[in-house]
Amino acid sequence: MMKYAKTLASLALVLLASGCSQPTEETKRAFQVPDSLCGTPVPAELLSPLLPAGGEKIEEEKKVGNGYFNCKVSVDGTDVLHASWSWWGEGTGATKVAGSMQGVDLDEHVSEDGTYTYADKGGVSHVTCSEPRVPTFKGEMELFTQIFLTTGGRPDEVAMEKLIQAYAKAVSASPECVQK
Repeated sequence: MMKYAKTLASLALVLLASGCSQPTEETKRAFQVPDSLCGTPVPAELLSPLLPAGGEKIEEEKKVGNGYFNCKVSVDGTDVLHASWSWWGEGTGATKVAGSMQGVDLDEHVSEDGTYTYADKGGVSHVTCSEPRVPTFKGEMELFTQIFLTTGGRPDEVAMEKLIQAYAKAVSASPECVQK
């Protein structure tokens, strides 16, 4: 019985030691984390925690339409993140926009002023434009950014809060802030 216990203890130490010698997540990545999200400048250190720890190649697929922009980010062909911006009716809140995001509960963390909401798998933020309301045939409109993770992304609510705020701020300084 004593020999059996010593064998188990030795095996446990070997397993523990092998777990500690794993390479760091940054050394596993063959791709460089971009300093933009779908063409919109955001610091790479804000995007990095939400991307997979490993992989060879990161790609973006963008779609631009009348009043919206969608972008799918994938690593090695697996979707990891979607980013978008779109115009919504005047008075629409971030939580209402978040309600359109399938599979993401975003009413858990709402900013005091109600301009953004986030969770570990997604976030929505109102974009402050110099011309905050754009008249269209549908009435006055306001711009919102959305980010959500898919199965390949790594949920992290602290990282998501920082990224959605940075993305909205960058969109506010871009031509997208004025609907054409």
